[in-house]
Order: sequence, then structure tokens, then C-alpha cells
Amino acid sequence: MQQLAIEYLQKTKDQFPEKTAIIDSGQGITFSELWRSSISLAYWINAEFNILNQAISVNLPKSIDAIIALLAIQLSGNIYVPLDIETPPKRKRKILETLGSDLVLEHISGQFSLMGKNFLKHDTTDTDMEQSVLNNLSSRKSIDPIYIIFTSGTTGTPKGVTISNASVIDYIDWAIETYSVTEAEIIGNQAPIFFDNSVLDLYLTFAKGCTLHLLSKEALRFPAEFGAYITTHKINFIFFVPSILTNLVALEIFKDYDLTCLKKILFAGEAMPINTLKLLNSNLSSAVLSNLYGPTEITVDAIYWIFGEDIETLEEVPLGTPCDNHRILFLDEQERLVTTKDELAEICIAGPGVALGYWNDPETTRQVFIPNPGKKDEIIYKSGDMGYLSSKDNLIYMTGRKDNQFKHHGYRIEAEEIENALSPFVLQSCVFYDYDKKRILAFYTGDKSKPLPSFRSLLSEALPQYMIPHSFHILNQFPTTPNGKVDRKALWENLIKPNNADR
Repeated sequence: MQQLAIEYLQKTKDQFPEKTAIIDSGQGITFSELWRSSISLAYWINAEFNILNQAISVNLPKSIDAIIALLAIQLSGNIYVPLDIETPPKRKRKILETLGSDLVLEHISGQFSLMGKNFLKHDTTDTDMEQSVLNNLSSRKSIDPIYIIFTSGTTGTPKGVTISNASVIDYIDWAIETYSVTEAEIIGNQAPIFFDNSVLDLYLTFAKGCTLHLLSKEALRFPAEFGAYITTHKINFIFFVPSILTNLVALEIFKDYDLTCLKKILFAGEAMPINTLKLLNSNLSSAVLSNLYGPTEITVDAIYWIFGEDIETLEEVPLGTPCDNHRILFLDEQERLVTTKDELAEICIAGPGVALGYWNDPETTRQVFIPNPGKKDEIIYKSGDMGYLSSKDNLIYMTGRKDNQFKHHGYRIEAEEIENALSPFVLQSCVFYDYDKKRILAFYTGDKSKPLPSFRSLLSEALPQYMIPHSFHILNQFPTTPNGKVDRKALWENLIKPNNADR
């Protein structure tokens, strides 16, 4: 029985040794080359550092080398932590502090480097290196962590979601069967490696011998680049954030390019607009269109739906039905099970995809990874998303958040983290997300007699670009509830009052 996710590549490199595994900016690497390069780097990590089950960050742009790095870290018996290379130094320091590890694999002068040491291939045969690495790996178990992905935190400190090998294996095996994935898939990768959607692209490639194209920012930003790339390379499988698909549809890409090579289009990370879904269906009627849902605390996805001929009659987009081996529970505010259909409650998830918790943060882990009220020996994850099971079609629908968390361009963001970053420069702040316009709005109180600070410049030192608000609004004061807390509902309902001065 398979114990570790790395075993996918171990088998595939024997089945398809000379097949191109990954293509990046016109450069390719075969499965055998990918395996040998990863083994060599893993051997060096073992020989130079002699560590096991430690968190090693990967500070590299999306590239073949970044993928070699995450594979090598697994092979060395450790846990990879993909970082956003554009993350401000202050936030990166918080991540490393949370990890309790200064181990960061990066490039120095074009070479892999770890703790000030540059990678040099040892004078050892490939066979001996492989045997040594696999012997060292033999003690690892399926429940051991494979990766940690950081997500936004309410206290201003990012949270490290820890995922096991067993969870990845369960998810990938489910996806292979559900979407009939074979070695014929040519996958166009949109997600950065620090975004958990990339797990599907990477491990389907490793498991089935697909070819994975790492799409550049230009290909994702400009319709001409995207259309030309997809048609030239005959990409037939993509897993995208809905907002990117929406932008491409809005720019009428189908008028200029024949994208009928796309046969499987999956989307997750935020709500799929109903009109985008219908336009995709009308232009790519033979393609499989599938919606997926899963917080970062779940191994990518726990709910899915494959749309049929009823798309044109849909009035809203369902999340769908649980993935195999997963169960969806609904809890009320007292964490009691809600079993009545159409009753709004918090979406909670049980099954093998549930994360191990937050790295080095047992208190926050206990708050949202709780015992199943109906099965005390099982841990479930409280998503904070509100939804219901419909009596109309027996599908799960989501209605919004129970707190101040939101998703923007697929990234999950805590409003409080932005507010925390604003706190040194204002008296008080509240951050909202305008779902209709897909804009982050910041409201604050401050000294109007002083020049207004350049918030975008100040926040860029603490937050990644996707978290910086699109607009800033100064208020005389915040409305409050009877108990003295900021009345967020009242504030939201009065966003355009005359005393709100746009900045």
C-alpha cells in the first residue's frame, strides 16, 4: 500500500522515463531527469544537514527548480513549505518564526543554497545516491506531514496549515478516478506553488505521467498570450481560479482563439459567477466543467460538482456533493448538528483530507479542528463558511462567511490581518470585501489635521500585493453596537455616506 506521495513519481519515472514531465518557458525536463535531480539534491540535504521531519521553506519562483526543490525535500524525509517570493520581509520573518526553522532553500548565484551552503553534487553514483535516499526515507509514514502552506491569520501572524502524505494520496486518487485522468492530459498550471490548488496539477502529473506546463504571468494576464499558448501546446486540462476565467471571458478570448482543445476545466478558490459558467459552456460545450470547494485546511477540495446539460437553467452555482471518503456536516452557533435541509448553518468537513492542524499553534488548532459532535473519536474542521443542503436538488450551496474572512483572486484573506498591518498608521480600521466589484475596502479613523499617509506604500512592507486594499476611506467615527463593539453591519450599509471621503 502506498505510504508517501513521492511514490507517485517513483513509479511514473520507470513507466515514462523519457516523457517530458514539466515545461517552463520553453524548457522541459523528463520524468527520469526530474527524479535524478531530486534524488541528487535530497542526498546533499541528508549528507550536509542530517535532518528529518523538519520544515524547509522553498523561496523560489514557480519553476522546474522549485518543483525539484519540493520533491527533494520530501525525499530527504522533511516537510516542504512553499513561500511567495514577493512576500514582504516582515511577513516572511513571521512565517519563519512560526515554523521555528530558518531552513530556507533558495538560489544563490543560480545554485541551490541552504543555510549558506551551496549545492554540489557528490561524487557518488546515481544508484548509490538513490539507495541511500530511499533507505533514509523508509522510516516516514503516511500520517507524516508532506507540506505546510501558510494562510492569513486574524492576529497578524500567518497560520501554517499542515497536510499529511495520506491526505494528498486520498485526494489525488479521488481526482484521477473522478476526472478519468490519464497520461494523455496536458495540464496548464495557473496556481502558484504556495497556493494549494497547485497540488492537483503537480501530483496528477507525478501520478499519471501527464505533461505539466507552468503558465507564465503574461499568459494568465493577457488573452492573446493565453489563447496562443493554449492552442499551440494543445492544453486540455486546467484548474483555475474563477476570476481568471472571468477576465478571459470578459475580454472575449473565444472570438480570437479556438480553445476547443480544452476538455477538462476545473475551478475553485472563490465563487464561480453564473454568467461566466454559462459563457464557458456555450463556447466549450464538449468540455467537462467542474466546480470544487475546499478551504486551505482541507487537502485542496472536499466538495465538487460536474455540470451537466442543466447549466443554462441554473440560477446559482452549487458547491455540489462531498468528494469520496469525505462528509459534510452543518453546525449551528452552539456547535450542534443541523440535519434539516435548507437550514443555514456552518459548513464543517470530516474525512481524510482534514489537515493535521496549524504548525506550532495548538491553541488556534483547537478552535477550528474540533471533535465531531456525532463521532467523538473524529476531528472535523469548522470552515467558517455558511451554507445549506438544498431540498431542491440535494446539493450543497454556500451563502457567505460567518466572520470577516474572504477570498480574493483565490487567496484566502483575514480582514483582521490587513487591519493589524494598518494599526500603526491609524486610530482604528475595518476592512471589507466588496464581492460584486471584487475590491478590498479599508475604513479608518485618524487625525484629519495631518497629511494622509501613503497607505499602499506603507502596507507593501508588511503585506503581499493581493492583500493591499483598493481604496481607503476616512471616517469621523465608527458606529458601535450596544456593547461598544464596531457595528460592522451598520458600517457596511452606510459605505457611501457623505462623510466618507475616498482616498
